Amino acid sequence: MLTIRITHETTYQHAGPATAAWQMLQLQPRNEASQECLDFQLEIKPSAPDLTTRTDFFGNTRHFFSVREPHRELSIISRSTVRRGYEASPLPGITAPLNAARNHVATVIRDRGQFELEQYLHASPLVPLLEGTAQLAAGLDAETLPMIDWIAALGQTFSETFVFDSKATDISTPLTTVLQTKRGVCQDFTHLFISCVRQQGLPAAYVSGYLLTNPPPGQPRLLGADAMHAWASIFVPEVGWVDYDPTNTCFIGDGHLVVARGRDYADVSPTRGVFSGGGIHRLKIAVTVEPEEEIASAE
Repeated sequence: MLTIRITHETTYQHAGPATAAWQMLQLQPRNEASQECLDFQLEIKPSAPDLTTRTDFFGNTRHFFSVREPHRELSIISRSTVRRGYEASPLPGITAPLNAARNHVATVIRDRGQFELEQYLHASPLVPLLEGTAQLAAGLDAETLPMIDWIAALGQTFSETFVFDSKATDISTPLTTVLQTKRGVCQDFTHLFISCVRQQGLPAAYVSGYLLTNPPPGQPRLLGADAMHAWASIFVPEVGWVDYDPTNTCFIGDGHLVVARGRDYADVSPTRGVFSGGGIHRLKIAVTVEPEEEIASAE
């Protein structure tokens, strides 16, 4: 078991006074079989006395608030403590090939009434089913290769095809551009991976969260230098949802911390809202993800 603390700072700086703000947040880590959110706190300045909490359709925690006083800067700081660890891994039990799994999915939906899986099989707002993404699986053995190996092989194809470039795209960049330039970030690669998997007949979801990274040997962890991360989750019949990180070419481990699950980024964006007045604003984000033992040794 690993206990990790996360500090996520979001700051909106306005050119002029904003008279009000309405915001929705998805920053609280989920409680799942492999992780537990031990503590979550929000610090909002200016204050938001009407802060409320709801659970959305996908089981994610959403916070809503408004600021009704003039301000030039809105600061949102979330602090989370998460315990992360796995029981027995389901991966060795994935022996069925893609074709068998695809046929089983149809049976699960039709005969067992798991109709919610349908939404992860079709195009969603940010995941079009492009021919180019389907072709990323061309040449992979769907008849005999076990699903765990098929997923890993598709991840290897991504590693050989795309280059991580933090300046190549933003949230508005379409997948067609990423396919053409072969450059992007974790959000882009996750959307591409999902588009490919859905066109092979398997449900695939988008996962947002954090990634615990290790600093270079002998170097301290840089506070505020981390960022939110994204990866895909594939539904495998008789096993369940299996999470895979196409950006890092790996199945997820203890360092992957789940915040929200949905069809694509539009369902899980960490902050969303509108302002009244203020003109152009500048957004600054700083994230720190650190193991509890590092914090204790520094105190």
